[in-house]
Amino acid sequence: MKTQLSPRRHAVHASCAGARATAAIAAATLGLVGTLMVSGCANPDFEPKKPLLLNFPAGQPPLSGLDQYKIAAAQRVTEVNARQITPGNPQPMLRSVVSLEYWVDRNGNITAVALYRSNGDHEAERIAIASLRRASPLPAPSRALVDSSGRVRAIETWLFNNDGRFQLRSVAAPQIDGQ
Repeated sequence: MKTQLSPRRHAVHASCAGARATAAIAAATLGLVGTLMVSGCANPDFEPKKPLLLNFPAGQPPLSGLDQYKIAAAQRVTEVNARQITPGNPQPMLRSVVSLEYWVDRNGNITAVALYRSNGDHEAERIAIASLRRASPLPAPSRALVDSSGRVRAIETWLFNNDGRFQLRSVAAPQIDGQ
């Protein structure tokens, strides 16, 4: 026995059936388009690119130009102040850590020095500043590092042992294991 639907229910029933049919057609079309896209990309003559392999030391990113300059500058400070340099490894508990911000002109002359960070050891701060100034001129920086003011800005850290001798972090040996 067939039931009669009211005109309103008939319209709802017809629109639901139409929506289901539209959804089914859309899904089929989407599946077909996806298949065509994937199969169209498949080219038996195409060989995927091999990954680029760079030969960097494991665990160490390549040094920036500024990092390389800081190493050259630290080596100069170490050479000039050889009698104050800690031989071997710094002790496990350092007496003081002093960071200086400094600016170098195109010729390697130190134009300004500022205390960047310290633990308040004024004697260590004085030694760090004096050792940096004694090493001037530092190596001339590359033109790529010089900013529009004609200078290079760098920050270096002095690691002081209890005896007042130091190493610069850029060229320091690893600290002695405290165990």
